[in-house]
Amino acid sequence: MKGGMDSADALTISDILAAGFPDPGNSTAAKDPQELAVHVIPQGGEPRWIILGDPRRALPVLRSWRPWKLSSRLRWNTVLLAVSTGMLDRLPRVSTSRACLDPSYWRQRLSDFPENWGAVIHVGSRSFTRKAILFFFGKNGLIKAPVKVPLATAAPFAILNEAAVLHCMQGADYLPKVLFQDPDRGITAQTWLEGKPVSRGFTKAHLDLLSLLVDARGITRVSDYRSGIEMQMNQLDLPFDRSRLLEALDLLDFDEPLPRFVEHRDFAPWNLKWLPDGRLGLLDWEWAVPESLPWQDVCRLFYLDDAHFAGRGRVLETMNGNSLLHMYRSRFGISSAASAALTMHYLLRVLCMDWQSGNAQLARHSYRQLDLLLESRRKPTSKR
Repeated sequence: MKGGMDSADALTISDILAAGFPDPGNSTAAKDPQELAVHVIPQGGEPRWIILGDPRRALPVLRSWRPWKLSSRLRWNTVLLAVSTGMLDRLPRVSTSRACLDPSYWRQRLSDFPENWGAVIHVGSRSFTRKAILFFFGKNGLIKAPVKVPLATAAPFAILNEAAVLHCMQGADYLPKVLFQDPDRGITAQTWLEGKPVSRGFTKAHLDLLSLLVDARGITRVSDYRSGIEMQMNQLDLPFDRSRLLEALDLLDFDEPLPRFVEHRDFAPWNLKWLPDGRLGLLDWEWAVPESLPWQDVCRLFYLDDAHFAGRGRVLETMNGNSLLHMYRSRFGISSAASAALTMHYLLRVLCMDWQSGNAQLARHSYRQLDLLLESRRKPTSKR
């Protein structure tokens, strides 16, 4: 994909449909423009969901979405009821129109693209990796393939990174499989991962899934990552106590060997699904790193939960008291000193990442947790 929209640009319906239905790029390809109903559910002044065709056939996709805030869930249940009763266009702010769309690009690349097709488009939040996900469905409502198309300049890299990581893990049955990728446009298509939404919390199934991400072929060290984190910190004008940040950085000098892991980097409930056999499946690998440190995805789940759902702000205590995390550390030989260094690596990295992306609230949360971790290291250990 050359160029692209800036993450700050407000998207229109035309922008999204143009990205989702690209020209096939082959002058000999048969064109097949079709007129479909376009139903738009907005959020924050922009389209958030776009339903192409009969909304009732889109219910399998819409029901797989589970908002986390109670108020949002109530509003979404209203949408589902309106769709199932054929009254979506009567909801406030929902707009309905018609558009002529040519699915030739998808017919060429998806072998079982349905004749009587429809689609749901979910538009991501504003960011430098913003994307849209198209869920195509057929006459019977079965989902054929979710596809990802970029909406911002850095999105193609993230989308293609996910495809590369999934290719490396193609033997695993708890994640989607890549059906095709278009490197020039930064577009990919995946298999649909059947399953149910996951609630908050950490269970044995979470532990089992995280354990599958160990890479038995290699080892790693926290100290290998210090220079990269320090470089990030030096490039940013962070409004935090510099001496505390340097003290935190010193924890990354830990150089004991640790098992290497594939890191998902956004291990959160909204990226998990309960598979039909009771295991957990994992979606959205766009930020994934094939060779990384252990413990990072654990931190992501616990710290993100505290930040987004008004936790008590004592994440380290919660993690230290979790018996399943004791099993994780024991299983992979992670000592208390290693756990502290790994946790500090996570906090420093996301602090830099969130501040750089303009999310000051999350960056401040990470700094508070970093400060608590440093304080815990100062406390004298009790004698047994």
